[in-house]
Amino acid sequence: MKRICAWCGKGLDDESRKGNDNEPITHGICPDCVRKNLRHEAIDMTDFLNRFSHPVMVVDNDVRILAINRAALIALNKKAEEVGGRLGGEVIACTYARQPGGCGKTVHCKYCTIRNTVADTYNTGKSHVRVPAYADLHHITKENQIRFLISTEKVGEAVLLRIDEIG
Repeated sequence: MKRICAWCGKGLDDESRKGNDNEPITHGICPDCVRKNLRHEAIDMTDFLNRFSHPVMVVDNDVRILAINRAALIALNKKAEEVGGRLGGEVIACTYARQPGGCGKTVHCKYCTIRNTVADTYNTGKSHVRVPAYADLHHITKENQIRFLISTEKVGEAVLLRIDEIG
C-alpha cells in the first residue's frame, strides 16, 4: 500500500516502493507537516488528532497513551480522562493487563503484536500498515479474542498508532 502525507501529498514510502500507480493509497503525515501544523497553528495535540477520521493515538515506546482522538475514544467506549497516561492494554481492557505486573509485564506481553509493532516503529522508525493484532478481552466480550488491524508511524519521539479496523 502506497503512503502519502494527507496534508501536502508528499510520498512517505522509500524509493523502492515508488512507481506502482495501481497500488492502493493510505495516508499519514510527514515530519515537515507535523512541525508546521503543530507549531505555526499552535493547535492542541488532541485537536490535531481529531482531524483524522480513523481512531488514532500517540503513544510512547511503552505504549503509554500520550494523546488520543475522538474517534478512538468512541471506538474504545472511553472518556478522555480514562486514557491519558495509561498503558494501551489497560485502555483496551486486555485480560493480561489485569494480571500481576500489568500491561507489558506478563509472559503474554512479549507476544503482543500491538506492543511489538509499536516498539519496532519506535526503535527503527519503520512504519507498519494494517498489521493484524489480537487482544484477549474474554472477560468483557465472552469471546476469546478481538481482532484489530493497526498501523504505526514514528513522529518525533512518539508513535502514531492508528486502529484501521476492529472486528
